Amino acid sequence: MAKKRKLKKGTIIIIGIILFFVVYFLAFNTARNMEEDSTQPVKAELDKEDTRSLIKQISSKEKIYISDSKVEKVRVEESYWSNVKILFSEFTKIRKPESYTPVYNGYSDDGIRFSTDLNYFRVYTVSSEEYYKVPVATKKEFEKLLSESIYLSFDFVKQYKSWETVEIKYKNETKKIHKWKFDDLSLQMIQKRIVGKVQPEKSKERSDYNFQINIKGEHYDAVVETMGKDYIKISQKGKNESKAQAYYEVHTKLYNYLVSEIFEIGKSSK
Repeated sequence: MAKKRKLKKGTIIIIGIILFFVVYFLAFNTARNMEEDSTQPVKAELDKEDTRSLIKQISSKEKIYISDSKVEKVRVEESYWSNVKILFSEFTKIRKPESYTPVYNGYSDDGIRFSTDLNYFRVYTVSSEEYYKVPVATKKEFEKLLSESIYLSFDFVKQYKSWETVEIKYKNETKKIHKWKFDDLSLQMIQKRIVGKVQPEKSKERSDYNFQINIKGEHYDAVVETMGKDYIKISQKGKNESKAQAYYEVHTKLYNYLVSEIFEIGKSSK
């Protein structure tokens, strides 16, 4: 009888390694093909062109940023943007006007842009644009909303790089904040949501300590008042010298910071 030929140990190891890589390669290709198949419907949906008018598209966006000649890229609160969108229904689509110099510019987080000179409203992308006439009866309200969208925005107030001077008042005491501490103060300003007037005013009445933060920039004067631990009021003086204001629910970090770090109230006397 012929002797059976035994495979050498080294040969078995080499065969095993080859088989391993063959199985791994087949499994990898199968998994990749399944992943590509599963993402195809999503990609097709993303590539689908939005056929709505540009003004309807910008109206459907939630993250909106706006600039004027003094301030850039301020995030607009949803409540203000909702009021702006209501006015869009009164705009009339027109051809490109002969003269147009925008005073406000804005954009959504996905690249739709808009601008206005308050007489006309332009919405545009890289490939298309639309112009609308702003009714005379709407112009004043439109300007007010856009201005307040910037200067009463929580995002605007906490942009410490635009601050020039900051003073904080508590009763008859005033503390001036040094520039190297601006960022520290800004970090304490954490917004939860914009709210109405009633609850913050009640909270202020019940609070033992309330503070007034006066922030002066190159083109603005903002006043931030704490209304107890959980609320603040932001005020700005407009061109007609009447005060516009907005209320926000905030994190208690700002209140605690003013009590403990700025005025050190708890360290001396309550």
